[in-house]
Amino acid sequence: MLAGRKYRLEFDSGQQAFAERLGGICRAVWNTGLEQRRQYRRRGQWITYAEQCGQLAEAKKDPYCEWLADAPAQVIQQT
Repeated sequence: MLAGRKYRLEFDSGQQAFAERLGGICRAVWNTGLEQRRQYRRRGQWITYAEQCGQLAEAKKDPYCEWLADAPAQVIQQT
């Protein structure tokens, strides 16, 4: 027999702010990666997951994109 369970997460204000920040970072990474893939397809080319992960690692080192360092690497790589 399968049993389902529901859990309610209740964050304190600091945890809620961090979760919202991670959500915003993931949304930005997703939208950027999706647009990058679309541009490659328009040119008849392809970009792989590994290539995008490499570019993401380089972007984290860029002072302009230092906000990416606020998120754990695994989170944004899986995004």
